[in-house]
Amino acid sequence: MINSKIITLALLVVTTPLVFANNIETASDGVNTFEELFGVTEGKRRNHTKGFCFSATLKPKDKKIQQYSNSSMFTKTSEVIGRLSHKGGKYLAADNKPGEYGMGLSITTASNENHIMSMNTLDFFPVATPEAFAELMHAKVAGSNAVKAFKQKNKDLQRFKAHEATKTKTLKPYEANTFNSVNSFYLVNNEAKKTAVRWSFVPQLQQTLVVTPEQDFFFKNLQQNLTKNTVAWDMIITLANPEDDVNNAAIAWHGEHQKIIAAELTIKAIQREEAGKCDLINFDPLVLSTGFAPSADPLLQARRNAYAVSFDRRLSEKNLIK
Repeated sequence: MINSKIITLALLVVTTPLVFANNIETASDGVNTFEELFGVTEGKRRNHTKGFCFSATLKPKDKKIQQYSNSSMFTKTSEVIGRLSHKGGKYLAADNKPGEYGMGLSITTASNENHIMSMNTLDFFPVATPEAFAELMHAKVAGSNAVKAFKQKNKDLQRFKAHEATKTKTLKPYEANTFNSVNSFYLVNNEAKKTAVRWSFVPQLQQTLVVTPEQDFFFKNLQQNLTKNTVAWDMIITLANPEDDVNNAAIAWHGEHQKIIAAELTIKAIQREEAGKCDLINFDPLVLSTGFAPSADPLLQARRNAYAVSFDRRLSEKNLIK
C-alpha cells in the first residue's frame, strides 16, 4: 500500500505550514467544485476524466534549441508514457460532438530524468489567477446567471469567450488536434541563461476521421490511423518577445515570434487506461527536467496543488493508499 502522506508531500512544493495548509484547502475547494459539476467516478481523475494511454518516443529535431536549453530531451531520444483525454469530469463524455481535449506526457529523458507536460487544446486560459478560476468554478456550480455575472466583471473571461466564438467547431480525433502548454516556462542553457517560452504539439499529418463517430470513437480512430500512418506531433517552441506577458496564461502572445521545431512525438501504441501505464501518473506540470524552469505564473502552482488533491482522492478510492 502507498502512504498518502508521502504522496502528498512529494507532489507539493515545500512551504511554510500556514501556506501549505492554505494551498491544500484552496485546492480541495477547487476539486470539490468539479465533483459538484460532474459527479464522481470513483478511482478516476476529477478533470479530464475520460481518456486512454499511449506509449511514444520524443526525438530531438532542430539542434538550434540546444542554444537555449541543456536538457537531454533535445540531444537524445526520450521514452514517453502519455494520456489523451476529454476536458471535463464526465467519464462517459460524448464522442460525437466537438470538444476540448488534453494531452499529458510523462517523459523519461536519456539522462533518466522525469519531465511532465500537461497540455490542452485551449489557445489561452480563461482567467489569470487561481482566485478567479475558483470564483468561475463556483459560478458554474451556481448556474448560468452566476456565470454571466462573473463574466460581466472579468475582462479575461470576456476576452476568452470572444476568442472562442471566432473558432470553427468541427469534430476532430485526438491525433488531429494541436495541444498547447498554455502556461509559460523558461528554457535554461549551460550558461544558466533563461529564455521564456511556450510550446505546442502540432500534428505532422492531416489526420482524419476513419471510423464512424460513436462512444468509443477516439480510441478506435487512433487505432485505425496507427495501422495506416505515422501518428506524430512536432513540438514547436515559441520564444517570448520582450513585450510578452510571461506570467499570465490568460494573455495570448501576438505577432511574429521565433519558433523552433525542437522535437517530434511519435506514438508507438495505445492502451485502454485499465491496461496502460498512465493511470497512476499525476501529470504535475511543475515536474521539470534539467534545462527547464517554471515561470511565476500562479496557475502553475494552483494546478500542481489541485492535481495532488485529485490524485490522493482517486488513489484512496482504488485502495492504493491508506
